[in-house]
Amino acid sequence: MATLRVRTYSARFGDTLLVSVPDQDAGTGLTTVRHVLIDAGHVLVGEDPAFRPVLEDVLTQLDGAPLDLYVLSHEHLDSVQGSQSLERLKLRHAWLTASAAPDYSEQHGDSARQLARSKALYDDLSEYCRLRPEAARGSVQSLLLGNDYRKAEEHAELLRGLAEHPHYVCRGAKLEGTHPFKEAKLEVWAPEAETREYTGRVFPVALGLERRPGGGVSLHVPTPPAGVDASAFYNLLSWRRQGMGDDLLAIDTTAKNMSIVFSLEWRGWRLLFAGDAGARSWTLMKQRDVLRPVHFLQAGDHGTPGEDILDAILPVGGDTQRYAVISEGNGVARLRSRCLPSTPPPGALYMDLTFEDRERPQVTPRTRRAVPARAFGVRGHTRGGGKRRA
Repeated sequence: MATLRVRTYSARFGDTLLVSVPDQDAGTGLTTVRHVLIDAGHVLVGEDPAFRPVLEDVLTQLDGAPLDLYVLSHEHLDSVQGSQSLERLKLRHAWLTASAAPDYSEQHGDSARQLARSKALYDDLSEYCRLRPEAARGSVQSLLLGNDYRKAEEHAELLRGLAEHPHYVCRGAKLEGTHPFKEAKLEVWAPEAETREYTGRVFPVALGLERRPGGGVSLHVPTPPAGVDASAFYNLLSWRRQGMGDDLLAIDTTAKNMSIVFSLEWRGWRLLFAGDAGARSWTLMKQRDVLRPVHFLQAGDHGTPGEDILDAILPVGGDTQRYAVISEGNGVARLRSRCLPSTPPPGALYMDLTFEDRERPQVTPRTRRAVPARAFGVRGHTRGGGKRRA
């Protein structure tokens, strides 16, 4: 019997999932096992040897065939950091968020300007912590690392070069031609094309940065005006800088809410992959009336949706077993009355969930591996140096 498999890897930090789907071509009757890789996340700093066995296992599962679709849910480093290892894969199609498109500013000027302001604020906060390392304590350091947009953009640019066909998706985008599936149905539920829908409120902070001609940055510490108590003055400066953590958190939340959320329907099953979508993203999905009951939910590693959202996607009752996977285990208790939640076991490389064909009578399937794609290089030549045929 044909079986769809979701393999969730344990990569220490972040999410990596490989979905293997038997996909039948109604015209030929042939079934091709197609593979979708979602994110490639691991620890935030440096090369992570824990990710290498993940990549090796993905390569083993592909067995020389290309990766049919890679989905970068959002550009946090815990989702994209491992993408530098994807050079060993042959990527047919890649999905990135609409805001990663080179012409995004031309199509969505207001949202692009808002993103630019957010990046400028991040730069200021990063410079301040560089000049005053003691300020980058606790969660501030993690938030700075995870939201380094320059590194994230480098990885996105790498994906654009690796994939034969990069695509930029959002809710309502036409998906024809963005994936090779003949039978399975894919639908993007989020994000909205306009990223300003997710922008959190930030508060100006008095960092005292001075930018010099040539690009240098220094930290200016003003002296108290005449007649002003020095202790009260410096306490005021300190208080005005306390919003730094809140601003970083707002930047972080915005990026999570911009996650690609998509469903995959196959032979009676509906699976939902939600990236790190947060409360604002789920609220907009509910307002746009895109929420549907699902049999499987991949939730982000930062918690689960609210009860009203869970009522829509994981309703209580019925004779259908539902499942959820959460990488870090956050929110598992809240899901137990709705589905069978699970996390990768400690020490295990991965955990598998399988979904057997519920619609078709059992027959002897005709199955083949996907045919490896030709790896084209630049300007009409293959990567091996040969001339591309017309």
